[in-house]
Amino acid sequence: MPKVVEIAGDMDAAAMAELKATFETLGSTADDVVLDLAQVEFMDSSGVGGIVFLYKRLKMNGHRLSLVGAGGQPLQLLTHLRMADLIAEQRP
Repeated sequence: MPKVVEIAGDMDAAAMAELKATFETLGSTADDVVLDLAQVEFMDSSGVGGIVFLYKRLKMNGHRLSLVGAGGQPLQLLTHLRMADLIAEQRP
């Protein structure tokens, strides 16, 4: 069963500074991780960087990252950056 983590608010530089420790912990978890982005209204390069960091850490440890609930600007950004393969069709 994957670990589901809900992210609320913007994923910008200030928010990612606060989420850094959480993402580092998640990156070394013994589970797959699902980030629920339903409450994220804005994402910039810092948010993308955090997702890429987490993705690489999990992959290195043999686990997967999935994104659910992305909409609006965050979904557009992730799609534009060709990160859509991380976006799950539905919540696991």
